[in-house]
Amino acid sequence: MQVMFVAVACQSPLAHGPRMLSASLLENEKMAEGNNQAVANAHPDLQALAGGAAVITGGASGIGFGLAEKAVAQGMHAVLADIEEGAIAAAEARLADAAEAAGVHVFGHVVDVSSEAAVQNLAAAVADRLPGIPLSLLCCNAGVGGGGPVLRARPIDWDFVLGVNVLGVANCIRTFVPKMLESGAPGAVVTTASQDGLCAAQGVYGVSKHACVALTEALFQELHGQLSVHVLCPNVVATNIITSERNRPARFGGPPPHATTGRPNRIAERFKAFGMPPSRCAELVFEAIRTGVFYIMAESEDDPGFVRLEAETRMQAILEGGLPYRPRSEWISNIFDPHAPMPGES
Repeated sequence: MQVMFVAVACQSPLAHGPRMLSASLLENEKMAEGNNQAVANAHPDLQALAGGAAVITGGASGIGFGLAEKAVAQGMHAVLADIEEGAIAAAEARLADAAEAAGVHVFGHVVDVSSEAAVQNLAAAVADRLPGIPLSLLCCNAGVGGGGPVLRARPIDWDFVLGVNVLGVANCIRTFVPKMLESGAPGAVVTTASQDGLCAAQGVYGVSKHACVALTEALFQELHGQLSVHVLCPNVVATNIITSERNRPARFGGPPPHATTGRPNRIAERFKAFGMPPSRCAELVFEAIRTGVFYIMAESEDDPGFVRLEAETRMQAILEGGLPYRPRSEWISNIFDPHAPMPGES
């Protein structure tokens, strides 16, 4: 019954000809305009979030740490949820003075977001450490790279990458968003996808980031403005994502041998040297929360306009009968060339 209803609903505008279809599209546009006016995806005064908690997965380093720094500066208690215990301790120490000055608490919790039970344990820890404090900001930021090409990836590779980059986001949303809604306090949800979620996808990683964007779009439509929702889609950022397989859980095969040798990873070093500072990503996220931007196309100052070009290229192919294509970035190509000079080298 339900399937038949959907099919009829999809066909009905076309069945009445182009004129009826045009009228239907115009009506949809009017409805969309009305929704945009009635449901603001923004917190123009970020002070509305102050005093609440910010739960940030992958919060002990990279973009997550940048988000934690910014949350503390905005007067929020910061929960650093991360899979690396040592990184959590270091991040707590780095934020201690800023947290004391802001009069907020910062604490870390070890969590594997691909495990629903682990995320629920995180929620219990937050409730125990910050009783009565509403959750103002949920940043589903934890992510991993790798996975390989879709033709060569093993089932265990799919399980690992999708388990963290998609199911990990879903686990956090399903665990924390209902609590945010119950509190009735102002709040925002941010997911970290990638430029790979907006352009023609490549590999298992690209597939996972498209899914992350789609998941966030679905959440926005389900919440009807009760919380603001945003998806971060940056290009190269100075993080440890190139070596993320060092934290691959045993149930996904554990870290591969090359990830535990301790040898320098040239491409990882180049990511850290050339990539956008994570603090800049955090600035763009909080500006989006303030203004209501949903798709945060975080472009490096060294590669201006490229993320937008990727999105436009893909959409043009969709609308004009084209084929999947990713435009080339000289800046990104240089980062992946281990023989090219590092910054400051001649």
